[in-house]
Order: sequence, then structure tokens, then C-alpha cells
Amino acid sequence: MSKSTIWSIAGLVVVIVAVVLIIIFVPNSSSSKKTTNNSTSTKNTVIINTIKSNFATFFAASTTMSERQALLQNGSQFAQPMQAEFTALAGQKPSLTINSVTLSNATTAQVNYTVNLNGQPVLKDQKGEALEVNGKWLVSDSTLCQLFSLSGSTPSICKNIS
Repeated sequence: MSKSTIWSIAGLVVVIVAVVLIIIFVPNSSSSKKTTNNSTSTKNTVIINTIKSNFATFFAASTTMSERQALLQNGSQFAQPMQAEFTALAGQKPSLTINSVTLSNATTAQVNYTVNLNGQPVLKDQKGEALEVNGKWLVSDSTLCQLFSLSGSTPSICKNIS
């Protein structure tokens, strides 16, 4: 074999080794995207489950008024109207069925739900909103005000809430 042939083969071996090393040690961008998508998907699932739980707890007959206040945006401002409404509904065992939750952005989600009394749906496919406030997902005060308006007893605090 001539020297030039040996150098050509050696050069080819170096290129092959370099390609193999690149394949082994350089992160695959599609793999990184899959990991990012999986962690985003997992995070969104956790958020959606938290929203579902918080909405259901807020409307459950067994929830205390202080727990409701903690799960509602500006909850303390709604203490009196919530007390009156939930006391009136207490014998009817209010509950909620979540139909869907859609994240609008990092701090807002749209919630489609059905209000049940005594286990029977009474307000189907209601549209509500959950808001992330100080790291906690809350029922928006506009959601509660919409329900108050449907019951015909809209408290004055709801006049400035859209």
C-alpha cells in the first residue's frame, strides 16, 4: 500500500471516530424537546388536578367557611354573602362535577363545571375561572358572582366584578 492510501484510510478512520463521538456525547435536541414537553405536560397535569380539587372543595357541603374563603380570590370580602348562600344550600348537599379545565396561560385557567344539589345536576356546563394567586390556584371571584347572579341574590361586592 502506498503512503497516500494509508493516509487516506487513516483520515477516514479519524472522521468515523469523530462522528461516533459526536453521536454519543452531543445531546440529541429531539430528546431534549421530549423531556421538556414531558415535564411541561406533567406540570400542567398537576395544575389541572389542583384546580379540580380546589373547585370541588370550594363547593362541597362539608367545606367550612374559612376553607372556602382560602380557596376564593378575595375570599374574605365574600364571607357574609357566602355564609348566607351556603347556609341556604346546606340541606341540599351542594357539590360540583368538573367537566374540563383548560389552562389559558401560567396564571389563568378556564373551568367548565356542573353544580349538583343532592347529587343531581342543576346548573350544567357553567363557565368559571381559576387564578393562580401567590402560588395557589383559587376560584375566581367572578365565578362566584356569576353563580350569585343565577340565584337572583347578587351581593353588592359583585357589582364591580366582571
